[in-house]
Amino acid sequence: MTDYSPNIRKLLAISLWGFVLIALVLGYWQIVMAPALNASKYNQRQSLALQRIRPGRVLTKDGVVILAPQRQDGQWKFTYPAGSDFAHLTGYAPRTGLQYGLREPLYGMGQYADAWRDLLAGGPTGNDVILTINSTAQKLAEEELDGRRGAVVALNPRTGATLVLASAPTYDPAEVSSSQEELDLLRFDPNVPELDRAVQGLYPPGSVFKIFTAAVGLDLGLVTPETEFRCAGTERVAHTRVKCRILSGHGTLTLDKALWASCNIAFAKLGDKIGIDNFIEYMKKFHLLDEANVGLPSKKGRMYDFRGFKGDAQLALASFGQGATMLTPLQVARLTAAIANKGHVLQPYIISQVTTPDKRVRMKGQAGDFGQAVKPETAHTLAGMMQDVVEKGTGRVAAIRGVSVAGKTGSAENPQGPAHGWFTCFAPVENPQVVVTVLVEGGESGSESAGPIARKVLEELLETQNR
Repeated sequence: MTDYSPNIRKLLAISLWGFVLIALVLGYWQIVMAPALNASKYNQRQSLALQRIRPGRVLTKDGVVILAPQRQDGQWKFTYPAGSDFAHLTGYAPRTGLQYGLREPLYGMGQYADAWRDLLAGGPTGNDVILTINSTAQKLAEEELDGRRGAVVALNPRTGATLVLASAPTYDPAEVSSSQEELDLLRFDPNVPELDRAVQGLYPPGSVFKIFTAAVGLDLGLVTPETEFRCAGTERVAHTRVKCRILSGHGTLTLDKALWASCNIAFAKLGDKIGIDNFIEYMKKFHLLDEANVGLPSKKGRMYDFRGFKGDAQLALASFGQGATMLTPLQVARLTAAIANKGHVLQPYIISQVTTPDKRVRMKGQAGDFGQAVKPETAHTLAGMMQDVVEKGTGRVAAIRGVSVAGKTGSAENPQGPAHGWFTCFAPVENPQVVVTVLVEGGESGSESAGPIARKVLEELLETQNR
């Protein structure tokens, strides 16, 4: 009688190993490679699935619809009712702007999924997203930039809410999404309108960065507003040659006057006094280089590694906003907001709330809490010095009748052309409600190019707060 047991065992072993191999292959593609496959630009499965979901809308805080769903050829697609003023927020395609950053709430996915609601609604539906953006101030910012390359950021320093996030030049998202030709025109435009300069544009901060250096020196007790410095116009500080904006020099001046007169040499000397270790420590306390984290692609700031070759020289340059230092307008606004908020650093947010089609609130937004960067008394002292900038110094252009305004101008050297113009401010000084930061590429004088824009946006937002 023939014994088939060895053959049966071999067949079972082959089957078992085959099953294990199939399980491993499927597990690899479905678990290990799933994120990469889902993110691949060649994977159309997810985009096709999204077209069957009725997405929610995106609205500003004051109710203006900037992104709305519309049924076209049996598919749900977005339209852009508010046009170019909000283009960098809405984006122009599913993988751009807030269409991508807010995909889960807009399409009712992930933590926002609700199978029971979809069943009752007769199909999958998304949620409305209400932003913290003030539509009137946003439109005003775009209008005042008037096509010049630049950005305007406005924040509520107490809550961290983003009130304005404008970038110029802008574009018409409906037009760009209409054809490949229009998309190519956008992408190859030498003015790079697709770049969201508010959160992706990296610029030397120039003299607005003196806010940071002053805050560190005051917080460490190294200086007071009355501490005197000597400025000869051109001096060697920490083995590097520093030029002041006044070629003949300011002579002897206090730290307070050095801020409102915007003296480079005084701040280079203060940076040298602060030292590398303290400078780095306070960079971290202020979360100076952190990305925006507001649902939009953003850039980290950059700064020289001061522990390397010629670190002390680079520190002197960084202390008045030059050298290798590069920040986005939102990062400068966040720094300014920390001073307005008694030295407490918040990570700005842009989602006010997410609501279901039946008006239930699914989520309320709030700022990230980064903690205390400097003591409240340090922030209070510096706010007074910044008020002097507007009342006595280079920032007079931002003065508003009946309102105390604290600010700082900046003109940052630009190797590619004219200096960039900066202005950052907050008001009222005694109870800060609004921070506005403006950057104008090639604007040269911050007080002339960026300052008037900042004042108008600040006035509009303060009026809105009081209505």
